Amino acid sequence: MKENGIPKKTRFLWQVRISLIGFIPVAVLLFLCSVTLWCLLPAVILAAALLIFVMWYIPAYFASYEILFPKGAIIINRGIFIRTTHIMPFSRLIYVQSYSTPLAHSMGLAALSLKAARSSVIIPELPVSDVELFIKSVTKEENALKRSFAPTRLCL
Repeated sequence: MKENGIPKKTRFLWQVRISLIGFIPVAVLLFLCSVTLWCLLPAVILAAALLIFVMWYIPAYFASYEILFPKGAIIINRGIFIRTTHIMPFSRLIYVQSYSTPLAHSMGLAALSLKAARSSVIIPELPVSDVELFIKSVTKEENALKRSFAPTRLCL
C-alpha cells in the first residue's frame, strides 16, 4: 500500500466497475442507432465522457486520498475539485465493519465502514491484511479505553 494512500489495485477495481456500468447506456444508444441515426451523437458524447471519467477522474480521485493515523484517531483527506477532511476519534466509533464484493475479494481487497454517533466514513478497498490490522488496532484501543475507565472499588 502506498504510504497513507489507496493502492493502485483499488483504482483499477473502480475503473473496471464504472466501465462495465457505463458500457450499458452506450450499448443501448448504439443499438438504437439501427433505428435512427439521431442516437449516434449522444452515444459518442456519452462514450467520450465515460472515457474521460474512467481514465482521468478516477485515478486523480484515488490519488487525492490521504489516510492518517495520529494517536487515537483517523484522518481522511480526499477530493479533486472540493477537498474534504474527515476526522474520526477512535473513542467515538460505534462499530467498524469490513466488506468485500466478489470482484474485490478476488483481488485481495476489502472496504472499511466506520460508524460513529453522528457520522460515518467509508474507506474504499484496501488490502485485506491492512483492513484486519486496522480493526485489531481499533479493538485494542477500545479495550484500553474500557480498562482505563473501569469503575474501581474503594475500601476505607
